[in-house]
Amino acid sequence: MKVVAPREEKIERRGRAEDAGLRFMRADECLDEVWQGIGPAWNGRPLYGASRSGLTPAKEAIGKHPERYKAVESGTVFYNPMRILLGSIAMLDDGEAPGITSPDYVVVRGRPGVLHHRVFYYWLRSAAGEQLIRDLARGGVRERILFNRLCEGRIPVPPWNVQERLAEQLAIVPVARRAALDRLAAAEALPAALLREVFEGPQASGWETRTIGEFARTCSGATPSRGNAAYFGGGIPWVKTGELRDGFVGDDGSTEESVTEAALRDCSLPLLPPGTLLIAMYGQGKTRGRTGILTREATTNQACFAILPAPDVFDTGFLQLWFRANYNDLRALTENRGGNQPNLNGVLLRELEIPLPDPTSQRHLAAELTEKLAAAEGVIARCREELAAIEALPAALLRGAFGGNDNGW
Repeated sequence: MKVVAPREEKIERRGRAEDAGLRFMRADECLDEVWQGIGPAWNGRPLYGASRSGLTPAKEAIGKHPERYKAVESGTVFYNPMRILLGSIAMLDDGEAPGITSPDYVVVRGRPGVLHHRVFYYWLRSAAGEQLIRDLARGGVRERILFNRLCEGRIPVPPWNVQERLAEQLAIVPVARRAALDRLAAAEALPAALLREVFEGPQASGWETRTIGEFARTCSGATPSRGNAAYFGGGIPWVKTGELRDGFVGDDGSTEESVTEAALRDCSLPLLPPGTLLIAMYGQGKTRGRTGILTREATTNQACFAILPAPDVFDTGFLQLWFRANYNDLRALTENRGGNQPNLNGVLLRELEIPLPDPTSQRHLAAELTEKLAAAEGVIARCREELAAIEALPAALLRGAFGGNDNGW
């Protein structure tokens, strides 16, 4: 089998692309740069920026010299030369309101009959465009790529009739993406609505309200000394905050570390029974307030608060769903408590008031709500798959236009 060197392979692919009618052109042969300021016509126009998701309202206000800002008209492609390596590229497509953008941005327009702006925009955001940008960059992420640097590369340009067909097909991408995002947002709102229906509905007003300290036994964990190897690897799962996902935890392989019986004895680690509800008392990101129900005997560290099961008094699954329903309120409650980082604590948790129906009703509601939440998660997963398929559509269309090679090289 013939081994082809990377450079030879690139030349071979480029030859096939040229045979398919592609031309490789400098940027200044197929694009016109907008380098002048807009002048007095800036007034009343929106200020646009470029982000990884494309066109976006600019975060900053218009500066002291708005006349120096560049015009963004229909068919304009522009990028932040300091952040293009991060994907800060935008396009103002047909039908969108003309605006202005920062005088520091690179703003270009495709030459009529040579390079369609929509084809160029999606190609520049493709894997091939990213590779071209990286090839042209010198140094780190903050390297500036101005128009004259862009001209040092070559842009693959299909025949104009091919570009027109491709541009028509690409026009449906933002429309389909917005619709898919709307469906995803609606689906992602379902779990919260289902939780509110149970815990804020009319039936909840008749439930008895009790504090956790009144109806449950609680404790917290501990962390054995890392310097004592005899405390680790003993097969007793040692659950930490990062492993809590508002579901179940403790199955074989679901915890990163285990401890020995010596650790339980010497470090006052509690051996917690299956059905124990663990709550993250503090943690980075969105960890704080997350929960997990143990499926087997386990222990935990000092960052977790444990509520031990008592089936004749409360259902652990119902309690977990209550914490999930009140997750944002719990996080807000801890934000201004001082210290190095916001946290819950045992006193605060024991004083939390929980509305509780009788245990049988708790189990019934928890089972019914869990089933509905699983169905909602299924809808969310399908919406995300749909969005991913739409996000992949430009690459598929480009492959067709570039002779089966989406990078054009």
